[in-house]
Amino acid sequence: MRKVLVLLLMVISVNLQAQDMPVVASENKSFQNVSSIKVIGEFCKVDVNKGDEINLVAELKAAKELEGYGIVCTEEAGVLKIEVTKPESGWTSHTGFVKLTIPEGIKLNIQTTSGYITLKDMVANDVLAQSKSGKIAVSNIRAKLTIKSKSASVKAESIKGQLNMSTKGGSHIVRDVEGAVSLYSSSGAMTVENVKGALKTESTDGAQTIKEVNGDIYLKTKSGAMKLSDAKGTVGSLSVSGTLNLFNIEGVLNLVSTKGSIIGNRINLTESSNLQTTQGKIKLKFLNPKESFTFACQSEHAYIIAYGKSKKKKLKMGDGPIVITAISTTGAMNFNK
Repeated sequence: MRKVLVLLLMVISVNLQAQDMPVVASENKSFQNVSSIKVIGEFCKVDVNKGDEINLVAELKAAKELEGYGIVCTEEAGVLKIEVTKPESGWTSHTGFVKLTIPEGIKLNIQTTSGYITLKDMVANDVLAQSKSGKIAVSNIRAKLTIKSKSASVKAESIKGQLNMSTKGGSHIVRDVEGAVSLYSSSGAMTVENVKGALKTESTDGAQTIKEVNGDIYLKTKSGAMKLSDAKGTVGSLSVSGTLNLFNIEGVLNLVSTKGSIIGNRINLTESSNLQTTQGKIKLKFLNPKESFTFACQSEHAYIIAYGKSKKKKLKMGDGPIVITAISTTGAMNFNK
């Protein structure tokens, strides 16, 4: 409780200091005949929303009124560049905001160092949003969208169009996307819900929690746990030591793991599938009737069980149209209804 109180007081203190700081630069301006906008927001929070015209409202505050603070706007060949500047040295603290409204069809490139980026209610062409440490939040966007962050969290909701997102340490939250999605994170966790389109994820040790996907899926991790549920499509995965948990999957499985296990429940295979592990176990429960399968399984050292039949090293069983090919070194296998 004491730590929470101290943190709250620190936040209040910072906000009061920001309110007391003098305004060192401001801008309020409209623009026409612009097809592309680039914003270099530095430490400022950048907000972009839909509007009838391109309008900029910006303000900078600083503890010291030094030369070098500014909001520089330049136009050339339909490209508008908005750049926040600061002194090279001598400053102690500063804050600010850049607010933009834009009509449909604008190409957008936003960069900040520590400033938050918020994009909302837009129809645009290519959109690039990137920040070193500032959070990024986008919602209700129709565009080809690329988001990059080094250490901050990223959230994208209600997107129509291709989405590419990458962070090193920040988390991903992605919901309600109509279009192909590609996600990369080194150590941040991923949460993905309701994607209508192909999905590709990659992480080093961050956990992946994914549900409600209608499209081909490829999941890759080194050591992070992966959970996939309520999905339709071809599912591919590659894992070193992270476990893959599947629930309520309809489609085809092409899964590879070294030490991580492959565990699934309510699996409905529509075509032949391939499973491969080294040390990781394979345990799947199917919705399909037993008669639809042909099992072609082998393991160098482990037991293989399929619908009550147990064999060591090799099991061939059934004559159904869906062939399950499974290979392991020491990982045990268990297939059941």
